[in-house]
Parts: sequence; C-alpha cells; structure tokens
Amino acid sequence: MKPHRFALENPWLMLVFALLTAVLGLQAFFTLPVEYFPDTNPPQVAVVTVEPGAAAADVGRRITEIIEKELSTLPGLKKVSSSSRDAVSAVTCEFFYEKPIGEAVVDVQNALSRIRADLPGDILEPRIYRITDATRPILTLALSPAPESPLPLSQIRLLAQNDIQDFLLGIPGVADVDIFGGNRLEVRVRLDKDRLRAHALSPEAVVSAIRSHNITAPAGLIERHDGEFLVKVLGEFSHLEDLNHLIVAQKGEAAVRLSDVGTAVLDVEAARSLYHGNGRAAVAVNLLRAEGGDTMAAIDAVKQALPRMAARWPSIRIEITDDQAPLITRNTRGMRESLVMAIGLTVLIIFIFLADLRASFISLISIPLSFLFGLAALSITGYTINIVTLSGLIIATGMVVDATVVVLENIYRHFGRTGSGNASNRVEGAVGEILTAIKIGRAHV
Repeated sequence: MKPHRFALENPWLMLVFALLTAVLGLQAFFTLPVEYFPDTNPPQVAVVTVEPGAAAADVGRRITEIIEKELSTLPGLKKVSSSSRDAVSAVTCEFFYEKPIGEAVVDVQNALSRIRADLPGDILEPRIYRITDATRPILTLALSPAPESPLPLSQIRLLAQNDIQDFLLGIPGVADVDIFGGNRLEVRVRLDKDRLRAHALSPEAVVSAIRSHNITAPAGLIERHDGEFLVKVLGEFSHLEDLNHLIVAQKGEAAVRLSDVGTAVLDVEAARSLYHGNGRAAVAVNLLRAEGGDTMAAIDAVKQALPRMAARWPSIRIEITDDQAPLITRNTRGMRESLVMAIGLTVLIIFIFLADLRASFISLISIPLSFLFGLAALSITGYTINIVTLSGLIIATGMVVDATVVVLENIYRHFGRTGSGNASNRVEGAVGEILTAIKIGRAHV
C-alpha cells in the first residue's frame, strides 16, 4: 500500500502518531543538553612528566624519547607529538575517531607502566590528561580579597584548594575544578652556614632528618585476646614550632635542633604564574563539566550557588571573568528565532497566495511537527543542541517549507478542478503528479 493512501485511510492512527511526535519532540526540546559546539576533537591523551632542575636537552633524551617510542606502538594511534622544556616533558597522542577515549587512556597507562623503570628515579609521577571539549572551562571565577578584608592572596589560594574546591565539586554538573594563579604557601627552612659549621653538619644531613621525621607510616599490629589494633607512627609536622624543635643530630648527650642551625618560616613560593581578574590580582578557578554533560545546566547551577559562596566566605570577592553562557545563549536563541520566523513567513505567504485559511493551518501544523520529529530523533542519537545540529534542523525545515508549498499548491489546484472524483482520489492524483515531476527533474539532472 502506498504511504499517502495508508495515511488517508487511517486518519486516527496518523493523529496519534502526530501527537506522539509532538510530545517526544517537546520533551527533547526542553531536556536536550545545550552547548555551543559539538565535541569534534579526535581522542587525544597527553602525558606530562616533570623532572625538577633538569635541562631541556636532558629531559628530551632521558624522558621524552623513551615515552614517545613506547607510545608510538599503541593500536589505533594516528600521530604522536612531543615537546621538551626545562624540567617538563609533554607527549601528546592523537588516535583515530574509532578509538574510544577511555580505551586510549588505559593503553597509555599500560605503556607507561612498562617503561617506568627506564625513566629517571627523580621524576615526579607522570600525569595523564584526556583532551576533549570537556577540558575547556565553562566558567572562570576570580577570587580576590573583599574591600577591607585582611586575607592575603596566599590564604585565599589555600582556601580555594580546600574548602572552596570541595564546595564547587558538590555542584551538579561540575566534574573538575582547576585552580591557578600563583600565591602558593610553602615552608622555607633557612640555614646558617656558620652554625652548621660549628655543629659539624651539612645541609644534606638537615634535609635528611626533616624527610625522615615528616612521615606518617604504619607500624604493625598489636594482637590481644579481644582483637587486633593497628599501630602507626605520627610524624607529620602540624605547626612551625614542631619543625623548629626537630632534632636534626645528636652530639653525645646534647641534641642539635633545627632552631640551633636555622629557622623554619611560612612564606609564599616564588611566583611562576600570575592572574588578574577584572583588573585585580586574584586566584583563578576554572570549572569543567563532565563529558557528555549539559553545559548550560552546569553553568546555571554554579551561578545559583554563587550567593551561597558569598555568604559563606564574606571576606572573599567572587567574580565571573569568563562565561560560555552568553555565547551559547545568543547563538541558540538567534537560530530558534530564525526557525520561528521561517515558519511564520511560510504560513503568511501561503495564505497570501492561496487565500485559504485551511491550507495555512495545515502548513502551520506540518512544519513545526517535522521540526519536533527531528528533535525526537536527535534525542535518541545522543547528540546535543548546538550550532551544528540547529543549522541542520533549519536547513531541513527549509526543505520541508519548499515541499509544503509545492504539495499544497498542487492539492489546492486539484481540489479546484471539477469532476475529479472524491477527495481521496484528488489528493492521490496530486501526490502522483508531484512524484512524476520529481522523477522528470532527476532525469534532466
């Protein structure tokens, strides 16, 4: 049976299908994640290795070349790029689109474990980063002292790395929080070379004593008739006074403490990065969404939580310095307005040329219904509402507009003829004529 005859003979079934399409399309319209651009980046994994104090040439020879050779054997790999700078090695692997990002990360981790013994022993543990659109921050906050606040930037950085970070990670849609901008606190030990010489000590001996005492480690079990008890050694320093009173050497019955050869102070580490937000020195906080998450929903959730943050930390000025929401909203709103305008102009033109309210009403129903059907299909595929999918829907809607004008004009012309049979035959004749015209056009092409 031909589709148009089946539709004409089962009007109630077509009505149910139209209503179901409308419901599913409206649900997709209000629930689909909204973002500016789809994730078109190929699967990429970066390996960053730090060797403090090493020159760029040594980093490239001892770290980068070893990692690059091992990673170049991974399956599904498209290309490998690397760079070596003083103390830092970066190797980036780009895979083909068919390679899942999770599988690529696992392969890189396994490759690093195979060559870990070949790398220098003084390096920090290599870090693996997934490079996707989710690693682009959706929102950037600038934290600076509020007016008349006694907090320095170093204390704000400490709060950001602990309490504020935990607060932001509890917001729905926020997957990670990246804090940068310098102002890190550090404990500095200043040694007096004359005092060291007087006590016959070297700086290495002091460093070794501090390292051996600043630990918390298990010390075994105590077994009793009523159970077992874990024993651990608590040696981490909680105050500067504890560090200054640390015994670094024993000279007979006399104990040499750190305060005898130097002083431990709390200071700010040398600035290697700076951040200014809205013209003021600040600590930056980048918020990242989860992969496949709703960008706009995450941004709205963070903005709703800002008043609670301001009430909880009144001595900190919290400002938004970078926001993806205006760009996403402006583009999606413009495309939605273009779509509504196209539908309205189509209905108006049909009414002007045909002077028939019924024909205009049919186009007013059929065009939005086709758009809602596209949205319903979009929700099944897992795609999001973005500039690309909206552009495709608008182009498809334009094709529906053209088809609507042609079909309505032919149906209207067949209905205007006399002696053409019943309505079903007249509509079928109009559709057949349209299909014949399409076939003739294809033959000419």
